[in-house]
Amino acid sequence: MRGLRFLLTGSVWLLSATALLLLITSFGLLTYGASRNIERIPSLEKHLNYVVAIELAAGEVRTQRVNLQEADGGYLDPAGFDTLLQQLHELATSDAYRMDTTPASMDHALKQLVQFDGYSPVPLDTASSALRGALNQELLAHEILLSAFQSGARRELLIAFGLAIGLLLISALLWARVRQRVLRPLHNLSSQMTLLARHDFSELPVDETDPMLYPMINKYNLMVQRLKKLEQAQKLRQDSLTREVRSATYMLLQQQRRLSQAERLGAIGEVAAGVAHELRNPLTSVQMALDNLRHDVQGADLTERVEMINDEVKRATRQLNQLLDQARQRPEVPVMLDIREECESLITLAGYQLHENVSIDCDVTDNLRCLLPHSQLRQMLLNLLLNAGQTLGSNQGQILLQARRLEQMLEITVKDSGPGFSQAMLDTGIKPFCSWRAGGTGLGLVMVRRFTADLGGELRLSNHNEGGACVTLRLPYKEAND
Repeated sequence: MRGLRFLLTGSVWLLSATALLLLITSFGLLTYGASRNIERIPSLEKHLNYVVAIELAAGEVRTQRVNLQEADGGYLDPAGFDTLLQQLHELATSDAYRMDTTPASMDHALKQLVQFDGYSPVPLDTASSALRGALNQELLAHEILLSAFQSGARRELLIAFGLAIGLLLISALLWARVRQRVLRPLHNLSSQMTLLARHDFSELPVDETDPMLYPMINKYNLMVQRLKKLEQAQKLRQDSLTREVRSATYMLLQQQRRLSQAERLGAIGEVAAGVAHELRNPLTSVQMALDNLRHDVQGADLTERVEMINDEVKRATRQLNQLLDQARQRPEVPVMLDIREECESLITLAGYQLHENVSIDCDVTDNLRCLLPHSQLRQMLLNLLLNAGQTLGSNQGQILLQARRLEQMLEITVKDSGPGFSQAMLDTGIKPFCSWRAGGTGLGLVMVRRFTADLGGELRLSNHNEGGACVTLRLPYKEAND
């Protein structure tokens, strides 16, 4: 009972081995039975021929007895018995008999026929009786032999049939076990791997799994555990990177606001410097006229008034000179820049501030390096990108940042797919505090123009063939050895 329970609940390998053993046993028994039957058939055939020969000899003796009765004069020539005597001699010396009394009966019949004188029927009757007795004994032995042959064949057939039934039962049980402990876990594994692609890291149970699948299921569970840990680590890293990007973006935006304010202040300083420069010349003329007038006027009162006016003019001149000194900026030291790297960095920075419908592409010549003021260049290009993005707004649009070398000039172009510059702006050019865009201050392009002019370059505004705005900066191309 315990062995049967172990067989039913054991491994698929055990059931497979049992089924294979039954199959081999059945095949062996069938082979053995067939070989035994093949070996028995010649002996049966030999004995059957022996029985037939006895019956033929007995029939021949009866025939001769009938011939004796019908012979003329009651005489039958013994010379005609030579063939029959030869047959009886062969039967007497043959080993095909099954009964021990058969050879003696054959010898007795042979002797009786040898003693036949041609007249007396007694030898013929005695020989016929001996042959019939031997025939009956051999027929009985033949029936026993056939019965044993049939019993053995039937027994072997029953054993083979029982083994076949057992093999079918074991096969059915094996199929059920394979389906339950092999195919179902494999199907679950396939389904779970599909779920794994959806980040479902559930492990597979091993309770209802065949031991031969344990290594594969255990390795899958280990892989799932590892992937789960990696997924958690990746998520933590992604969250950390997201927080860092948001923090960096916030800091960059704050810096951008401060730089924008500094640009506005710089533009105001530029305007103030221009006004101061324009006012200083007429004040110088006024001061010279007052100096001349002071020698021409008479009277202490007028002289005092002229001196007071002259002092105020000098004070205004000093204040204008101080304003011009403050407006002058220290030039930034140029450094060797990788233009492609700087453009890609600016595109990433600008992408955080523009609408998601606006895409920015970069087309920069490989290995393009040039000596330029780093911070000022970044600020100017960022201004151009943000201006283009603000012009597009939330509409679907595209901005293209290009850079290439043209002989001894570095040409940087910013194109957008917006409405482009108005004809009035193209005609009048760039003016401080004059913006053709709603919400603009009119200082961005002023700062870009000043930056370009300080480097000895030029700034061009145009509309490209598709109608969008195009801003081109042409700067002197300087290498490290220039």
